[in-house]
Amino acid sequence: MNRKGFTLIEFLVAMLILFILMTGFLRGILLYKELQIRNQLKDRASEILNHLSNYIRSAQFNPSALCDSNNPSPFLCAVGYSYPNNWDSSNCLLNASCTFENADTDGDQIADFYDPYSGANRDYISNPMNVAAWLRVVPCNCGPNSCGCCYRDTGTPIPGMNCGERYKGRFIYTATNLASIRRSDTNAEIGRAVGIVVWYFDPQRNYKYISSTVIRSMP
Repeated sequence: MNRKGFTLIEFLVAMLILFILMTGFLRGILLYKELQIRNQLKDRASEILNHLSNYIRSAQFNPSALCDSNNPSPFLCAVGYSYPNNWDSSNCLLNASCTFENADTDGDQIADFYDPYSGANRDYISNPMNVAAWLRVVPCNCGPNSCGCCYRDTGTPIPGMNCGERYKGRFIYTATNLASIRRSDTNAEIGRAVGIVVWYFDPQRNYKYISSTVIRSMP
């Protein structure tokens, strides 16, 4: 009687092939999950940026109001503020970039106006709260799921505002800068610009950010 069956070698070969197939399948699932998380983080960062931009555009603007809990437009407040990088005398020429975008103190090819860190940004993944000195409003008082907003120079909190949130297991941070726009001939202040940067570190530990500028004319 001819009895056929698997030999031990055939069984091991079959198991090896199955292992390779399963490894490839599981890696495909992991890559898909990473891609999904990256897209979700990017979408959420865009939502945060749009929300804050709209808030700054629509907030009541009182240029002389103190930078305290009663300020109607805290991200535009400059009372007692020492602008870095000559941002107190910025101008925006026709068909040209604004001068507040020129400074790149750390030489990382990101303008300081939209850069939350001094140095290689990816290196700050283990110390994300060590933000650059040139920022105006920064994340502060972080808890397990959110951060408040504080003025960088004084540490004064901004009530009711968030500059960080945990999303998909990772924090998304927000910071802003401020520039005073002036007429080149009279040096009179004609407006203020807020540079907004929203950033996070993706599943592969890469620094990612989006930024925007909101310019308000003097009332």
